This record gives sequence, structure tokens and C-alpha cells, in this order.
Amino acid sequence: MKKSLASRIEQYIKVLIARSEDGQIEIQRAELAETFACVPSQVSYVLGTRFSQKDGYFIESRRGSKGYVRIAEIRNKGGLLDNDLLLQLLEEMHNNNLLSGRETEMLKYIVLSVAVNLPAEYQIGVNQGIVTALREFLNG
Repeated sequence: MKKSLASRIEQYIKVLIARSEDGQIEIQRAELAETFACVPSQVSYVLGTRFSQKDGYFIESRRGSKGYVRIAEIRNKGGLLDNDLLLQLLEEMHNNNLLSGRETEMLKYIVLSVAVNLPAEYQIGVNQGIVTALREFLNG
């Protein structure tokens, strides 16, 4: 069975992320659209439906001629959530009114203060617990 265009774009992006050292890539919609002989809005559709926060990705974009899309996995290769990425995710959720200021600050405190003093195996558990809770929260 032939894969849909959206599935091929998704797979291509996931391969690029997997090959990157830091679990993130920066691409341009127009270049990706040219690669797949489609319009940039089709690329935007894939990004919006298959690379959301609830799917385990953080997306930052800038539109225009020098625009870009930065896509990052929430977890790094070692399984330990990258603190900087988690903090960006929390800030983004706050900016989108998904978390209150108080909730955001409490989670940041846990990430920066509490988990740092724990042994690595417990840090993994705390960070994974935060990600699981955020995903359940986003899925409603």
C-alpha cells in the first residue's frame, strides 16, 4: 500500500530528528514542500497534526522569507528529559493559557530544584512523570 503524502513527510521529519545529535531540527516549510512537490500548507498540516506537544514534540516557528520551523523531541536519546526543553514547553503552555502562572512556576521549581538533587534514576522518573502528566492534561 502506498503511503500518503502526509505520512511520507512525517517519516522524513522523524528520520531527520533521529539523525540529529540533539533531537531537534530546523527546516524551512518551502524547502520541505519543494522536496515533496507539494505546497507549504501541506507541510504545515503535517506539523500541526503529527508533531504536537501531546505527540511528544515542541515546535517553534517563524514565518516569512527567512522563516523556519524548529522541531524538537521532548525526550532526548538517553530517556532523560532535557530540562531546557521542558522549561520551554512549560513556558509555551503558559503563553497559550494551558497552565496558570502558578502552575508553571511550581513545575519549573520541581524541574530546577527538586529533581536536580536526586540520583539520575530518580530524575528520569520525575521528568517522565511530568511529561506523562502534561500529556494527560493536554489530551483532556
